[in-house]
Amino acid sequence: MRDRKELVVELIRSPQSVQQLLLDLAEHGWYCEKQLATVTKKDVLAVLKQFQNAMVTAAEVSGWANSIGGRPDIAFEFGPDGVVEESLFWLAHPELEGALCPELCQRIVTLYERRKVPRS
Repeated sequence: MRDRKELVVELIRSPQSVQQLLLDLAEHGWYCEKQLATVTKKDVLAVLKQFQNAMVTAAEVSGWANSIGGRPDIAFEFGPDGVVEESLFWLAHPELEGALCPELCQRIVTLYERRKVPRS
């Protein structure tokens, strides 16, 4: 069985491998006493770049964002109500926020530019 932290980090960075990583993580159970990794603006921007370069599809990005949100073993830069969590919600729910497109990518970048420092 692979290490849970290793799997969580890979999940954050690999939108193409979500289904297999979730199966591997299921072996560890859902509950986790601590957050093992943090999703950052840089992580989300890297996935958006993969989308813009046609390395992943919009459906893969949406599935990736859905797989990360709400996990007890994953934290978010700026906390649970910050811009990273908000942008993941947008990506995870195209039926509410619109399909992933250059405009939504720019909306996320603009959101991140407004939020440069963590809340204290």
